[in-house]
Formats: sequence, C-alpha cells, structure tokens
Amino acid sequence: MKKIFSILALALAAMTASADVAESYKLTVGKSEKGTVMFLVNGSEVKTAAEGTAVTMEITPEGGYVVKEVTNSLYTDWNGARAQAIDITTSVEMKKVTDNVYTFTMPRANVEVNVTYDIEIPTPAEDKKDEEKEVTDVALNMQPAEGEQPQHDPVTGITVIPVDITGIDVPETAPREIVVEVAARTQVGNNVFVVREIKADAFKTNDANVKVTKVILPDTEEPLTVEAGAMKPDGQPIEVQTPLALLDDYALMQTLKENFEGKLITATAKAPQRFWTFSSGVDVLVPMGVTVYRAFNENGNIRILPIEMANASGIILANNGVLLSCNEMKGGAEYTFVANPGNQQSGTTPATTDACSYEGNSMVPTIVGTNYPTGRYLMMKDNQFHTMSPNGKVPACKAVFDTNKQ
Repeated sequence: MKKIFSILALALAAMTASADVAESYKLTVGKSEKGTVMFLVNGSEVKTAAEGTAVTMEITPEGGYVVKEVTNSLYTDWNGARAQAIDITTSVEMKKVTDNVYTFTMPRANVEVNVTYDIEIPTPAEDKKDEEKEVTDVALNMQPAEGEQPQHDPVTGITVIPVDITGIDVPETAPREIVVEVAARTQVGNNVFVVREIKADAFKTNDANVKVTKVILPDTEEPLTVEAGAMKPDGQPIEVQTPLALLDDYALMQTLKENFEGKLITATAKAPQRFWTFSSGVDVLVPMGVTVYRAFNENGNIRILPIEMANASGIILANNGVLLSCNEMKGGAEYTFVANPGNQQSGTTPATTDACSYEGNSMVPTIVGTNYPTGRYLMMKDNQFHTMSPNGKVPACKAVFDTNKQ
C-alpha cells in the first residue's frame, strides 16, 4: 500500500509542478483517422489553453463520413514523459452543440481527444421531406399489359387484370416535391389490377412545378419491368425504394443503372428480432445502428464475431451470408439498406454462389428463395439457430448456418 501511495503522490506532485511552471495546458488529438479536429478560443485556433478557459472543438469529417463517437482523456507531462492525470476524474465533460461541435472548460491538465467515424448513409428522400410532401390522392394511370390476358375466377367473380403504369395525375394542392407509392394490387369492384410494368413517362407530372423525388415499389414475388427513363422523370435519377428481397434485382436492372450508381436504390426493413440473417446479390451499405457478424462452429458450439469492415467501408460484400444485430428494437425502428455499386454491373443477374469473402464464416447466402435439406443447415429464429423441417424453404435475402462449413 505504501508503494502505491508514493506513486500517486509523485504524480500529483508532477501535476502541481507543471501548473506552477506553465499557465496553459496542451490540446492534442490522438485518434481521428477520417477527419480533422480544431480547438478554438474566442474564435481563434489554439494548441493550448489556460485552466478555466472556454474551449470550442470543431470536427471536420472526410467526405462520406460522419462522427460516431468522441472521447477524451487527461494527462500530464513530467520530464518529457507522459503520465495519466491523477484527479477525481480522468476526462473532461464535453457539451455537444452539434454533431461536429463540442465545448468544454479547460481543466488543470492536458486534454487528448479521440474521434471515431462511421460511413455516411445517404438520407432517403422520405426522411428529408416535409410532412406536406406526402400526397395520398395521386392517381396512377394504367393500361392493360401487352401480351397478358385477364384471368377470371367464376367462383369468386374476381377478374385479375395485368396492367402497365403509364402516368400519374397530381392534385392541384400537391406540394412541389412528392413521393409516389405503387401498390402491387388495386381492386375496383370485382376487378383487381396487378402492375406488371412501369412505362418511361409514368412519373412525369401534369404540373411542371411538381416533381416526383422518390418512388416506392411494391412487395412482389418478382421485380416489375421498368422502362428506361421511368426513374428519371425530370432528367435526373430519383430514389427508388424497393422491397429488401428485391434490392439486388432492381439495383442490377439496366434501366436503373444511373439510380444504382448514384446510390439511390434503397430498401427499408424492421428488424424481426435482435439477431437476423442477411444476404444480397449486390454490395450493401451497413445501416446505422447495425452490427455485422460472421458465425462459425467451435467445438460443436456456434460462436459469432463482428466482421471488420474493410477500410472502414461499412459495406456488406455481395453474395455473403451474415448475421446482423440491431442496437434499437423499440418503437419498430426501421433500418435503411443502400445498394452500393461495386464490381456488380447493371444488366446482369445477381450471382447466387457463396463468395466466401469472410474467413471462417459458416453462414451461407440465400440470394433467391431456396429449399434446404434438413439436418445440415440451421436457420435463425427467436435469436437462436434451429434445425429446419425437411426441405424447409428459406426466403430470399436471408442466410443459413452450414454445420459442415469450416
């Protein structure tokens, strides 16, 4: 105990001596790999500050990144060596002004700041828009689909009519920017209209002052046919929100090439539970608040470990099965997945073979719905892996655990 006491006393003495010699203390940056940090006093950049001074810290992330976490620690200089400050606290309290600006009062010690960053996920148009942009009475103009015949059911009296969307009618009260949602089926009397194709001028409005900024596509078994130019109603590509299971199909559609390259092919999903499986035929940006894991067999037990995203890219590589964990489950939190243009080329179909990009990963991608034999493969349910029923079918965009894969 005496030895410990003498070390503390020595450190305290070092702090006191430092305070007697210098009126100011250092402001330094430890870790900040994807951005720069500047300290300001009264609007001027400084490298030191006196005890009790109000200091403003401004962080400038590199393009494509946002601030994830800001931490700090106090230290003293003693004979050229660095020692942790011995005080009631080992860090200074910082007040967050904005995501990139913090303020604090300079303590009687040097301050080192560390900043970590996340990749910036483009905010979908739906999040950017004002509530007034939601228009519920946009009318979709439709015509019978070429080459497809209506199907009449004499028992129910329902006639299913395949149709193409050819245009929209916008009410006079519509705001300047609107979001259009396409329904998979629309019933009028005994007729059910099922959309098959979206024509080139479908979302050009009848009012030059009103523009469609986003189209939400329906949850269908197969992707709709989209003519060239349909998702560029004003000459510029717009956001296209798709079902998660069809994200890769629409991303690789030749007619949506510019939307894909502009990172405007998105999908939103509510996590069914804390852990869930995922795979896609295209690279996908990791949503904020989601951690990506690989799973593997260790002595008969399944273990999971976070996957280090290459170069902090925050991208789930195409054709890989992974396990996702979401940080927020309350209130039906939604997560946005963005198709990321990489090696995949528009006009091609998603590959379905396992890319095996993550070493030691026993997860197998299910790019299209697949029937798996019982015994060898396990599926995730209620946050645990379970055996499947014979020839159990796993839907597209999921993944399974292969007990034979090492």
